[in-house]
Amino acid sequence: MFPEDTSPGLKNEYSRVQTFNADESRILVRGVAATWYLYDAQTLQPLGQLPFGGSVDPRWDADNPDLLYYSDETRLMAYNVRTGAQTTVHDFAADFPGQTLSAVWTRYEGSPSLDSRYWGLMAEDQDYLTTALLVYDVQTDRVSAIRDLRGTAEINKEIDTVTISPLGNYFLAYFDDNCQPGRLGDDANPCGLMVYDRDLNNGRGLLDIVGHGDLALDSQGREVLIYQDLDTDNISMLNLASGVVTPLWPIDFSHTAIGLHISGRALRRPGWALVSTYNGGHPLDYTWMDDQVFAVELKASGWVVRLAHTHSLYDENQEQDYWAEPQASVNRDFTRVVFTTNWGRSGTGQVEMFLIELPVDWSELLP
Repeated sequence: MFPEDTSPGLKNEYSRVQTFNADESRILVRGVAATWYLYDAQTLQPLGQLPFGGSVDPRWDADNPDLLYYSDETRLMAYNVRTGAQTTVHDFAADFPGQTLSAVWTRYEGSPSLDSRYWGLMAEDQDYLTTALLVYDVQTDRVSAIRDLRGTAEINKEIDTVTISPLGNYFLAYFDDNCQPGRLGDDANPCGLMVYDRDLNNGRGLLDIVGHGDLALDSQGREVLIYQDLDTDNISMLNLASGVVTPLWPIDFSHTAIGLHISGRALRRPGWALVSTYNGGHPLDYTWMDDQVFAVELKASGWVVRLAHTHSLYDENQEQDYWAEPQASVNRDFTRVVFTTNWGRSGTGQVEMFLIELPVDWSELLP
């Protein structure tokens, strides 16, 4: 880290964010104090600090290994990591005349479509309430759909994050307002996890309450959500088109309040997702799932492939231990995995990243 950086450690951005650029030559790294760095993905040597900071949702372009997108208030920006050039891709303020917006972004966790063409975004006012959902098409430089929320109840403007689906077919909004037990949201009464067509019509509820999860592609190339099912205590798979839920593996909460993050970023190896856990038993784990990083096959009773023990000590009473959550993320073809750990230094914020490398044919080698 640079000397002026007060971060006590470095980590990958988040499980739902792609850490590696298009040709796997660079790694995006986050300082705990919201500073951003590039590292060489082969030598793991630092390449320098990026010229922006804060919560700016940096995302790699799908094809250009030098291009990194990020959000700056109402603007989607592009930064060329080779030349240092910064350009405005689109200023969304012009799409909302007469409104004073504070931000247009995914709000931390969303990603563009697999080809980087479509972006699912939310517009926030000066009170950081969501005034609109929107879909932006980079290829045509046009906002292709807007769903105006200004006339709705304030509870409908409190949205945790939004994203477009990997193939660009669906827009997902994670509402802070959970649904009433036994019901899902609908187009007129959104709650929980909502999905819309890319034109932001036909809103329908997927989940009444939202746990950690990520979008992925199953073995047949269908868009699915892999998530912690808070109703059944399973790692489950939800088909975005049909709404059908398939339980994948049970989560054992009998000993600890285990926490999970899921990464579906291996979109070039459909049928697999990455799971990382924290808050397992200490000093000894109770179950095989405690404090682990593992691959899960996206079918009922499919394979689980354990990859690493995180050695991260998490205490829910220590604020700094948020950074100790592994939040593991996988590259596009599931041959490289990064995760964060404090290696037992609870309460310090001192974390570092670890890299796991897998053979290209690892899934074919399973018996």
